[in-house]
Amino acid sequence: MNYFNKDINFNPIKDSFKKIPNSPGIYMLCLKNGASLPSTDINPIYNQFHGLDILYNGITEKSLQTRDYKNHFVGNNAGRSTLRKSIGSIFGYPKVPRDINNPNNGKTKFNDQDEIKLSKWMNESLILFFNGDVAEYNLDQLEYDLIDYYRPVLNILKNYDENNKLFRKELKRLRK
Repeated sequence: MNYFNKDINFNPIKDSFKKIPNSPGIYMLCLKNGASLPSTDINPIYNQFHGLDILYNGITEKSLQTRDYKNHFVGNNAGRSTLRKSIGSIFGYPKVPRDINNPNNGKTKFNDQDEIKLSKWMNESLILFFNGDVAEYNLDQLEYDLIDYYRPVLNILKNYDENNKLFRKELKRLRK
């Protein structure tokens, strides 16, 4: 049950974003060799994909290119990326209201300087694996299957991995 080919990946430091399909698909983000998340009170137990620590799995029904590159790697608004919000929260970046016209709606992001630091860290530290050949799958079920199979540490919803139950609880606390 391998959903990804280790040779089909995107390294934001050296690859053009055009390498990522502009189509629906699935994706997995892993830490590059030598990269790590900051320590928290509870550190995760990583599962691996070809020797790399798995952080996050996701799906998009529209565009891998838009979701993965534009929202995650160069996004300037963690309020539109749960991945960015989780990583920035682990770094301890303070949250600010996302919508200046409605600052009390509970939607948050990080300040501009922290969003820039977050993008820099993500580009230097993460590698993206993707698969745009998923037309035959029910994407909602596939997302559940991905999380169940790879047990990524930053996926909170649909993640029932007992090894990281306490880490997910800590991550939820940091994200608030």
